[in-house]
This record gives sequence, C-alpha cells and structure tokens, in this order.
Amino acid sequence: MSVDITVIGSTNLDITATAPRLPGPGETLLGETLTHSPGGKGANQALAASRAGASVRFVSAVGSDAAAGQALALLEADGVDLGHLLRDPALPTGTALIAVDAQGENNIIVIPGANAALDGAAVTLRQDLVEGVVVLQGEIPADGVDAAVAAARGRVVLNLAPVIELPRAAVLAADPLVVNEHEGELTLAQLGQDPAGLDEAGVVAALRAQGVASVVMTLGSRGALVSDAAGTVEVPSVSVSAVDATGAGDAFVGALAARLAAGETLVAAARFAARFAADTVTRPGAQASYPAKGAVALDA
Repeated sequence: MSVDITVIGSTNLDITATAPRLPGPGETLLGETLTHSPGGKGANQALAASRAGASVRFVSAVGSDAAAGQALALLEADGVDLGHLLRDPALPTGTALIAVDAQGENNIIVIPGANAALDGAAVTLRQDLVEGVVVLQGEIPADGVDAAVAAARGRVVLNLAPVIELPRAAVLAADPLVVNEHEGELTLAQLGQDPAGLDEAGVVAALRAQGVASVVMTLGSRGALVSDAAGTVEVPSVSVSAVDATGAGDAFVGALAARLAAGETLVAAARFAARFAADTVTRPGAQASYPAKGAVALDA
C-alpha cells in the first residue's frame, strides 16, 4: 500500500524509573515507580505521525525476543505498516533506561541492540519501500541514514538526535533539519563551522548558510525557531503542567512530518507540532502519552 510517511529508525523497549529528582554522579536514590513501555526515536515518531493523521510505514530492526512484541504493540494497534521489519535472531531488541524526576525532566541511556542491524545494506534492500515524507533520526547506523537519504523520493525530515557523523550531502538533504540547541551546534561543527559565540538564532542562520534548506530548532518550553526561504519565525510552545517530557521531541517531529505530508507550510506544521508535543508532556511515558487521532486541533 502507498503511505504518506516512511519512518526509518530505531525501536526500543523503554524501562522508566521515577524519582523525586535525578541522581548526581555516583549517587544512589530510592525510586518510586518502574514501568516497561514502547519507545525508540523511530518508533515514537512513527506513532506520533500516525496519531497526527498520516498513513505511516515503519522500517526498523528488532530482536527475536518478547521485548519486540512489547515495543511494537502500540504501532501495531494504530495501524502503522510493520510488514517490512528486520528481525535479528542474534541481537536483543533495543532498550532505553530512563530516569524521570518530579518536574518531568529526564535522562536516558540507550542500548541499541538490534537497531545496529539497520545499516546501509539493510536499508538498501528495502529502498523500494521508501516513499512520501521520509523521517530519519540518529539512533541507527550512519550508513543506514545515508542509504535512506539516497532512497528518498520525497521530502526528508532529518532529526539529527543523537548527532552522528554523516556525509555532508546527507545533512544538506534535510528539509527540514530538526535539532535542539545543543544538536544544532554539534551539527554546525560537523559541517565545518565553529559555533562558538553564536546564539540559537545565529546557529540556525549558520546552518542555513551552510546549505541546509530549512531548519527547525526545538527549544523545549520556549517553543521552536523555524527557518526556511521565507524567513525565520519564532513558534511559541503551549503552557502546560509537565508530568514527563520523555518522547516529547519525537512527538514534535512525527506531528511536524504529518502536517508537511498534508501540504502545510513549515511554520504551520511546526505550530501544530508544538501543540501536539505539549499535550504529551501532561501524561507519563513516551508513546503512551501521545494523544489520540484528532485530539489536538489542527488550527488554534
């Protein structure tokens, strides 16, 4: 079947511990709750795009273990096309260890597991499946991202998180490149320009000057900077009572891609994505916090 969006990326099982605050180096804290839930930047973005109204194909790699079923359960229930997954018999499904404090802030350690199998060769074997808006992240091997860019026949949304070393041409294929302020600086350095002394708007402008067609810099509760040929616009966030920010950035990317696939301008898509992401932080978890289809108004 034809789809609006192809997401190529990671699948993880999230193991989340909550505590009153995040521990410091070498510190042991007593936690409050422990949960297992679906995650991974690729899987999160695929579900968010689906919940935001797009038809989605997800190309990923999981292990032949029980964790794979847990990690894919919400995607399967939402009707995301999972017919072309790589199931690696030798590697476990990826795992993310997440700590969340009482203010909703988190830190995360990711063990890639089977995600490491989604390399250039694996993506190339599936290149005929890459259609519509193509969404990519940094949690799979760099040559897998590069192969996906090469296979893309439509717009590429590259969320360079984490920042991995990519060929310059792959970064410049992004339209938009989605980064936070720290990732923006690292990406600019990767493109050969020292970000020292530049503020957030300066980093965005410098990325555009390097040849990136459009940039969306997410700034958490401060919203986002959106820059393309039409100019640079500040998109505000939505004021909410945060419970857990896990997966909010991925929710933004998936919702952004869904509205781009629907023909929205980048600024309009980012405004919707900001509302969609803000809604997710009012509930715990990553995918479990994503709103149902139609729950976030397209216009506000």
